[in-house]
Amino acid sequence: MVKPFFLNDLGDAMLDRDGWITVDLELHDDFLSTLVGAIYYQASAAITKELDVLDYDTPSEMFIQYVETLTKYQQRLFITVDEANQPTESLLTLLQLCQQLGNHGNSIMVVLAGITSRMPQFLGDDNFAALVQKSRRLTLPMLDLDTVANQYQQIFTKAHRVIEPEVLPNIAAATGGYAYAFQILGSLLWESGVKKINPVAFEKIMPDYQQQLFSNAYLPIVDELTTGDREVIEILAHEISSVVDEGFLKEQIDDTSTAAPVCLQHLIENQIVSLPQPGQVAFALPYFREFAIKNEARIA
Repeated sequence: MVKPFFLNDLGDAMLDRDGWITVDLELHDDFLSTLVGAIYYQASAAITKELDVLDYDTPSEMFIQYVETLTKYQQRLFITVDEANQPTESLLTLLQLCQQLGNHGNSIMVVLAGITSRMPQFLGDDNFAALVQKSRRLTLPMLDLDTVANQYQQIFTKAHRVIEPEVLPNIAAATGGYAYAFQILGSLLWESGVKKINPVAFEKIMPDYQQQLFSNAYLPIVDELTTGDREVIEILAHEISSVVDEGFLKEQIDDTSTAAPVCLQHLIENQIVSLPQPGQVAFALPYFREFAIKNEARIA
C-alpha cells in the first residue's frame, strides 16, 4: 500500500530530527490512549518523571497535559493517521484538541493519509468544515529539501527502483518541503510504475500533482481568504519576479495605511507567502503562482 509506505517514511524522517516525538495511528485506534502511551515510551527520563505526577480526570485532559509537558522541555509532536478516509467523531476530537493546543503555543503536526480523495466529504461535514476554518492560523513545520530527497531515494531504492540523480533535486523542490506535497508527489511517482524515474517521467506526473494540490488544498484555502488577502495574491502572481519588494506591494494595495500589513501578516500566518529576506515577499506554497493565475476568476 503506497500511502502508508510514504507515511511511515515521513514519520521516520521526523523521528530523525531532534526534538520530535512521532506517533503513527490507524483511523479506528483509541487515539488518546495510543498517543499518551507512545509519548511516555519515547519521552526522556526527566519528562516521564513529570508525567508520573500529573493529575487529570479524562483522557483528553491527560493528552493535553502530556503535550504541555513536552512543550516545557522543547519537544514537539508529529502524528500520522493512516487511512483517514472519513471524519469520525474520534478523529474530529483529536484534531480539535491539537488545534486547541497549537493555539496555545504547543507544536503539533498532524498528517492524514487518505484525506485527499475524500476532501469533499470532509468539507461537507459541518464540524470538520468549522475546524478547518478555525485552523487558518496554525502553521506546519517544513521538511528541508535534503531530507525530502533522501527519503524519496531510500523509498525507491528499497523497491529496486531508481530516481536519476539529475532529477532528484527537482522532485524535492516540487514539494516545497510540505508534508502533504511530499506524500502526494511520492504516491504519484510510485503509482506510475516507472522503474527508472528520469526528467521525462517526472514531468509526466506533474499535471496530476498540481491538480491535486490545486483542487484539494489551495482552493479551500483561497475560499477562506478576505478580499484584501486575494488582492495581495493577485499582485504577487502577476509580477515578473518571484520575489517582490514589500514596499512596492503596499503601494499597489488601495488602503496602504492598514490593509497591506494586515493582509500580508494573514498570508504569512497561513503559510501562503513568506519573507525570504527582510522587506521581500514571495509565495511559500509550491506552484501557488501557477494556481493563482489559473484560478484568477475565482480569486478576484
